[in-house]
Formats: sequence, structure tokens, C-alpha cells
Amino acid sequence: MKITTVLVAVLLLLSCGRNESGQERDVAEEYFPDSDYSGTCPYLFAGNDGTVVLSWVRLKSEGSADLVFSVADDGADFGEAIVVPGSRQVKAHGENPPKVVMAPDGRILAAWGVANPGPKNSYSGLVYYTVSSDSGSSWTHPALLSKDTESIDQRYFDLEVLPDGNIGVVWLDNRSGTGEEGSGLYFARLGIGNSFESEKRLDNTVCQCCRTDLLAGKDGTIHVAYRKIINGSIRDMVHIVSTDNGDHFSDPNRISADNWEINGCPHTGPSIARNRDALFFTWYTMGNGSGVFFSLSTDNGSTFSPKNYVSDNASANHPQIHSLDNGHLVTVWDEKNDGRSRVAIEVRSPQGNKITNAKRYLTDRSSDASYPVAIAVGNKSLVAYSIQKNGLKNDKIAFRILEEATGYE
Repeated sequence: MKITTVLVAVLLLLSCGRNESGQERDVAEEYFPDSDYSGTCPYLFAGNDGTVVLSWVRLKSEGSADLVFSVADDGADFGEAIVVPGSRQVKAHGENPPKVVMAPDGRILAAWGVANPGPKNSYSGLVYYTVSSDSGSSWTHPALLSKDTESIDQRYFDLEVLPDGNIGVVWLDNRSGTGEEGSGLYFARLGIGNSFESEKRLDNTVCQCCRTDLLAGKDGTIHVAYRKIINGSIRDMVHIVSTDNGDHFSDPNRISADNWEINGCPHTGPSIARNRDALFFTWYTMGNGSGVFFSLSTDNGSTFSPKNYVSDNASANHPQIHSLDNGHLVTVWDEKNDGRSRVAIEVRSPQGNKITNAKRYLTDRSSDASYPVAIAVGNKSLVAYSIQKNGLKNDKIAFRILEEATGYE
């Protein structure tokens, strides 16, 4: 989809420079889309045709907010920011960002969270969605993910184009079906009438405040990773898989026996990627080591390799992993360094067992950056994050295209 309007200052110019140790690095000059407003909670989506969608929360001076998005055909030249109608009360939450995705049939789906505090849960939220079938000119009336009136807390959702070309969604819901602590994990598909249908509960003791990750494999499989509550007190990452387009899912299998006992929610979920060799997982834990970790599975999640560190910085958080066309695995995350929250990046070999580019920082010491998101377009990494630089009063959305996954020391 091509939007022939004035570009929004997101074009990234790659140049060569040197980091503070004198080593050469690639420098992506940063620009901020939607520069008249503050922005936060970025999300990136890449369609099979090379179209890239960048969405974020536009914050307004009067305290309101909108979900907006911008589209590029080549991953660089973005069109004007488009406001999603009905999203004015979107809640800005980096671990539960709003999302805009595009189906192969051209439909655009936008989904966002709003606050829904009540006597049972003052932190409850709801997820609304709307669909456009005409490139964003008109939209369906915003609807809730579930039509069940007992669903009063819907949060931490993820969207994905399924193997059949439809859009699927997973989310956490208060309808756990059990008296035990935790949320229910639900899955549904977007129907031809532009509403989510055939919802089903996939699990019933899920950590209530960590993002989920939904991934469709080219082999027709559908994967979900999430943080599960195990034995009432352990909050570890698990994986489930469907081999029949979401009609049935496997039982949850623990990615790593971290045995992290915590009476609370870490607000940091897992991320999945895959290439022709394996599935790859990254997550944060404080069980059997603290920081961001990595594991892989060569048998669709039946077994997993022992975990190893991506970053042993205890503040490392919110990891996101993706696979380039050449099979290399790129992980981005945020962590504290020199008193600042900075975005870091690491690259591994296609097999995942060798670090080909060790940890680097993409953001410098003059800024605070958090909640990175990243996708692959060919052999390039596209990374976006919330950032506050010296001299700026409010958060903006920074966006980079990385030919080589290097950064600041």
C-alpha cells in the first residue's frame, strides 16, 4: 500500500563513524515522526509484500491520546501519520502497546488497550479493535476482543497473520476458568465479517501482566510463548504450538526451568523467532541467574537447549528477537547503563550457537530509551523505541534501519 503524501521525517541516513573506543560503527541518524506531538509505545509490523507499518501512541497536551500509524513500502519512506478512529482513550503501556497489522487481502486491523478499573480489579483493561478494508479511509465501529460480558479484563495481546492468511490474536483475560491465581490465555481469528470468532481458552494460570508472543511458521505451525504461573508461585516461560491453524494447541512446555518464585508480575514477556534451522526464544528472568536469556528448539518446541545469557545486566528487560533472511538472529532490549536506560543489540549465527556481534548500545549516554521493538526486512533490522533526549521535554519515537547490527560502546 502506497500513501502518496509528504514524508514524516523518518528517513534514516546511514553513515560511517567511530564509537568512543575508536572502533568503526554504523550510525543511523535519528528522526522523529509526528514531531508536533509526544509519542510512545512503538510497534512494527512487516507484511509479506515488504510493506512496513509503524504504529505508536500519540500523546496530546490536553492529556488525551490516539493510536496512529504510518506505512512504508520499502521500510524507509513513511507516509503521513494516520489516526485510528475511536482510539482516543488508548492507554500508553510499553509492555502492552497498541498494534496495527495488515492481512494479505489488504485489510488493516488496529487494536489497542484502554483502562477498565473496577471493584474486582483496579488495574483491569479492555482491548478494542477496528478494521479498514479501504486503505484506512473508513473503519468498522470499535469492538471488544470478546463478546462475552464476563470478560472484563483483556490485556497483553498479540496479533499475527496466520498460515491461512487470516489474522489471529492471543490475549490475557480474567476468564481463567479456575479459582487459582492467574489469567486465562485466549486465541481467536478474524472472520470475514471483520469480527474475531471461535475464541478458545488455551491456558488458565498465566502471569497477569506480561506480554504474549504469537508467531506463525512458514511450515503452517502457530506458536505462542508466555509467562505461566507454575505450582502457584513459579513464573517461568512456556511455549505451545498448533499444527492445524489454531484448531488445537499442545500442552504448555517450559522453555527453561528457571524456577523464578515471585509474588508479583515482572511486566516483561518473551519473544519468539524462527529460521530454517530452529525456533529461538528470548526472555527476562531472575531465576537461576538474572538478566535476558536465549534458548532454541530444533523440534518445534518439544525440547529446548540450555539457556545462555544475552545480557547478565540485572536491569536488562523487554527483549525482542527476530530472524533476518540470512538466518542471523538479532535481539534488542533495554537496560540501565551509566544511569540511563539504553537500547542494546546482539547478533547470533543462523544456528544461534555463536555470537557474531556481541552486545552494543544503539542509544548514546545523552538519552533514555526503552521498550524497543524490531522486525526484519530482508537482511536489515528495523528498530523503534521510545526515547527522551537531552533538550527534549517529552518522549518521542526513534526509528533506525541497521545494515549492520552495531552501535555505541
